[in-house]
Amino acid sequence: MSNLVQRLEITAHPQLEKSLGYRGDSRWVAWRWEPDIDQLISSDGKTVGTGNNMAWLVFLQHDLVDPAVQEYNLGEGDRYWLLLDTETRNLYVGEGKTVQSLLEQPESLGLLACLDGGNADQTGETWQQTLSQLTAKPVVRHLTNALPFGIAAALIGALGIGTGLWVVPAVQQKLAEKAAFISPISSGANCGLGGSDDFSAYIGSSSGNKELHLIGVYEANADHKNRDLSKSAIEVKVERRNKPIILALSAYEPVQWNITAEPGAVIEKIIVNGYHNQTVSGVSGIPVEEHSYEETGDNLGDFIYKWDATAGSSNTSSLVTKLEQGNRTSLTSFQGCYRGKNFSIN
Repeated sequence: MSNLVQRLEITAHPQLEKSLGYRGDSRWVAWRWEPDIDQLISSDGKTVGTGNNMAWLVFLQHDLVDPAVQEYNLGEGDRYWLLLDTETRNLYVGEGKTVQSLLEQPESLGLLACLDGGNADQTGETWQQTLSQLTAKPVVRHLTNALPFGIAAALIGALGIGTGLWVVPAVQQKLAEKAAFISPISSGANCGLGGSDDFSAYIGSSSGNKELHLIGVYEANADHKNRDLSKSAIEVKVERRNKPIILALSAYEPVQWNITAEPGAVIEKIIVNGYHNQTVSGVSGIPVEEHSYEETGDNLGDFIYKWDATAGSSNTSSLVTKLEQGNRTSLTSFQGCYRGKNFSIN
């Protein structure tokens, strides 16, 4: 055990990370609650993404988990992060800055694993013993009474803890209070048919009187013959109704950005950044600022299409910096990939 992080006296089920919404393949992954936006955030040192809020709360309130993590306030604040070694299934808790630093230095985490010893097989045996204890407790009725049957069944299957789940009234109240918040990043968001399947995202602050959302790609199509914009379209659906939105769109190659604004969504301004020509269609009456080297002789900054997880909220992207400074607001969300085809802002 290290003084920097504390190993918990519980081990993780093989499906825990999947249940919490993590889809990466890194050995180490951490979760934290972001109170400013009421959202579970995951980080593996390479990518930052959103997680499953309900699964997080159910996990923390479990009668074996709660005593081990209660002092860290993982469901309310972001001071402490939960860290998982997906190979040994060991769980740790540490202060956010420490965990983030460790994620950026895999050799340190490798040393931590060696010092703690153990192996996946032993952990599996330990979990099976724990699971047997859980399934002997007649508490599944509490879950099915607290949630609609379909949701309860899905959570039991996803979390893989058999009949040991129980959503206590306090959690029900929190979920009701937080129902009004909608993450701007869709859980089904991806780069679409023909995309590059390397989607990454970041959620920042939403505390101002407007929101700044950035979508970034390198290209929309691998065929750049004649720079044909008709073959380089990206669909962007804006459904978010929380506050007026500044929509920033960035690509190196030429892109025709087809915008669909759902009723109630207010887009205050659209900003396009590119090396080659960028066009916007689908909406009218919205100011469009174009910054493309090919058309205007200038661009706002770099052509970011993957979030730099090592930089966190202080992303070093010159585009992010200029957008924040020029619009006097912090970045609310980023999503992108190398070759994108469709995105949505919920």
